[in-house]
Amino acid sequence: MTQDRLRRRWRKTTSILPQAALIYALLTALAIVMLGPYLYIFASSFKETYTLISIPPRLIPEQFVWDNYTYILGELPFSTWFINTILVAALVTLGTVLIDALAAYAFAKKQFWGRDLLFGLMLATIMIPGALLLIPAFLITNQLGLLNSYGGLIIPSLANVLGVFLLRQFMQTLPVELEHAARIDGCSDFGVFWRIIMPLSTPALATLSIVVFTAQWNNLVWPLVVLNNKNLYTLPLGLALLRSEFQVNYGITSAAAFLSVIPLIVVFIFLQRYFLEGLTVGAMKG
Repeated sequence: MTQDRLRRRWRKTTSILPQAALIYALLTALAIVMLGPYLYIFASSFKETYTLISIPPRLIPEQFVWDNYTYILGELPFSTWFINTILVAALVTLGTVLIDALAAYAFAKKQFWGRDLLFGLMLATIMIPGALLLIPAFLITNQLGLLNSYGGLIIPSLANVLGVFLLRQFMQTLPVELEHAARIDGCSDFGVFWRIIMPLSTPALATLSIVVFTAQWNNLVWPLVVLNNKNLYTLPLGLALLRSEFQVNYGITSAAAFLSVIPLIVVFIFLQRYFLEGLTVGAMKG
């Protein structure tokens, strides 16, 4: 009996091996394609400009040049751009997650007149192009005296309709019995939201945090509209400045681009498990 079982297992394993090898080969090829641009930028950050435009192109530099990073960190206000971007992206992410979670909790768990109609109207605003909202947002920001300030960068970006939709879809999957048990124990509505709903919604919250943080980190248009003080510039504006006011140096630009993408990679690595779980649950519910 033992030998028969071993034979069956061996046959099953040998039949699966070709399929597994094919899957891993495809995943490896896909990973190379996805990581290719990052590897190219990383290698280019150690090259001189003339080597970047040489033919045929070379991925690995013959000689590693550290002057690009020395110039960025020593001659340019890169640290100021970096701190501004971190501050704006972090505050917008925290504010958006909290506001969207409160709105999603009301739409998912509360019963009030016109709830579904209001939610549908809110989703309909997604169809409005962002370019049409740019001028009204600028005029309101100007009237409030928020131009050239952190408030002008942060406040207009708070809240996100897609975030409300994502969190609502997730919160609808949470059992109502947990809320009833919490209320029996004396929890208020906000207590139920903060102590029950929020911890259970961690995957969706992490998904929304990654999306909002990435969007704010790469945001160029809105800071370009509301800022003319270079001390408040963010990384996208700083990188654009390298190409507009200075002679284009592709080695320096590549080094700055690589340094600017590192925080996004770190955030995704730490939150990827929750990100994938949140997307899966949202898709199943939708």
